[in-house]
Amino acid sequence: MDILAQAILLGTWFGLLHAFDADHLATIGGLAVKDRSLSPAGYALRWAFGHGAAIMLIAAAVLGAGLTRVLAVSTYAEFFVCAALFAIGLQAMFAARSSKAPLAVREHAATETAGHVHFLAPWHSHAAGRGRTGVLMGLLHGGAGSAAVLALLPLARFDGRLAGALYLVCFCVGVALGALAFALVFAMLANRSATSSARLGAAFQAAVGAAAIVSGSLLLYELLHGGG
Repeated sequence: MDILAQAILLGTWFGLLHAFDADHLATIGGLAVKDRSLSPAGYALRWAFGHGAAIMLIAAAVLGAGLTRVLAVSTYAEFFVCAALFAIGLQAMFAARSSKAPLAVREHAATETAGHVHFLAPWHSHAAGRGRTGVLMGLLHGGAGSAAVLALLPLARFDGRLAGALYLVCFCVGVALGALAFALVFAMLANRSATSSARLGAAFQAAVGAAAIVSGSLLLYELLHGGG
């Protein structure tokens, strides 16, 4: 098989697989139920953008400038990911407890002019600056250890810079496609729970928060016991 074709297939496939890491899904879902100023797809795309940006920066530093010590920060990034998952999960569970209709589609303020649908419109916003958390979380995940390993190790198979660059681009595209696919399914489940009853909607939100906390706990356990 042609080397460029291998780069495309491997990059896209590894990216799709990487997108479905438990901590990634928990982060996207947790952000979506914690703050509904963006749809799940909106958070997924912003998260994927941040993730891809971090991967490209790491690749430029390690492969381009030879700064291999950059990879040492990945362990610290993993600990920050754990802390962020705990925070997202606790906020989601608190919101589920305190809100009468946590996942219902709410009315917009009279001053808002942009029309959008909450769980199905990827790029809407209520105010300037919303969605930055998704990008920041993507940067954090992209800098964490597993992303760096998956993105950089297969480059040893490719002799040319073009094939290596193509692999990285396809990896990032695969991550974005996987995250978006999850977000669309998540949005459908969220809408169904919200329209069924306020109690079911709150239970769904609490379950998402609990999943984020469990994911953070498992990741922390792996890090502390040398499995991260």
